[in-house]
Amino acid sequence: MSTTLLPASILPGLMEVSLRSKVNAQWLFDRAGIDADIVGRSDRFIRLEQLDELLFTAFTQSDDALFGLHVGADNHYGNLDLLGNLMATAATLEQGLAVLFCYKDLLVPYLRFSLTHNGGRARLAVTSQEPALRFLATRTHNELIVATMVSIGRSLLGGEMPVRAVGFVHSSPPTPLLSEYQRFFACDLLFDQSENAIEFDTSLLSLPLPGAYPKYHQRLQQAAEQMRDGLNRAAGISGRVMEQLANLLGGEPPTIDVLAARLAMTPRTLQRRLQEEGTSFARLRDRVRHQHACDALQQAQCDMSSLAQYLGFSDTANFYHAFKRWQGCAPGQYRKQQRSVG
Repeated sequence: MSTTLLPASILPGLMEVSLRSKVNAQWLFDRAGIDADIVGRSDRFIRLEQLDELLFTAFTQSDDALFGLHVGADNHYGNLDLLGNLMATAATLEQGLAVLFCYKDLLVPYLRFSLTHNGGRARLAVTSQEPALRFLATRTHNELIVATMVSIGRSLLGGEMPVRAVGFVHSSPPTPLLSEYQRFFACDLLFDQSENAIEFDTSLLSLPLPGAYPKYHQRLQQAAEQMRDGLNRAAGISGRVMEQLANLLGGEPPTIDVLAARLAMTPRTLQRRLQEEGTSFARLRDRVRHQHACDALQQAQCDMSSLAQYLGFSDTANFYHAFKRWQGCAPGQYRKQQRSVG
């Protein structure tokens, strides 16, 4: 399993989940090997396998047949720690989603988000990046993530977010449970889908958020950068590779041979160490490029061609394709979203 880390600041929210599932929090945290002294601290970390133990146990021990739906329905952006407040202080819903795409590793590094448009509808979809995590394969998780997307959207917009359709990976639950699905989502319900997703009118993306606060948003963004740097430093060889990749930006595109030499190991050993941590050189290079691109595109002066060259792309078109894969939108669109702040 991946050695990806999460800040221990998410643990109070997980304690609430354990209480909702009627599982003793101390027993659950002890079972996962989590020390009470780190709960709530952004400078301490937990591993994905510990998160898996916490959530899978809470999900399977609950006697609530719709536990995921009920927990997700009660969610609010404030429950998402720093990431939620960063989203809430953005200018529009579209910019808030861009923030989610950029900083989601602070909260859900095991998920991948995508935003697509089809006519007048937008589709926000979620897929797993860590198939070994047991809780991701449960109906409870599917209900939790879809209900949470709707609840967070409603809280960001001040209460209302009409949803046209929601999709679930799992099959339709027993008929008696469907009435609660319909009551909460109040839209078309789609089952046996390839992704968990919500669909809504694209017009919602341009709505201003009532919590928009440009100066505070910038402060929160700095805090998010610091937290992300801390995660990288704590993440073993993966973090060291990311640090070296960041240092090499602007020069010749680095190869795994160059990185291995800088870390005093053979390329084969470096590949093996990264594989043991559940990642790869290409994935880490993408992550570093993505982070730098997001930062650069927020600056007043940013030449796309120069940025593409700085990041090591052979041409601007390749950079455009890569950024759209990372962020879910073109770099120009992302820049426009960010510059709308203030």
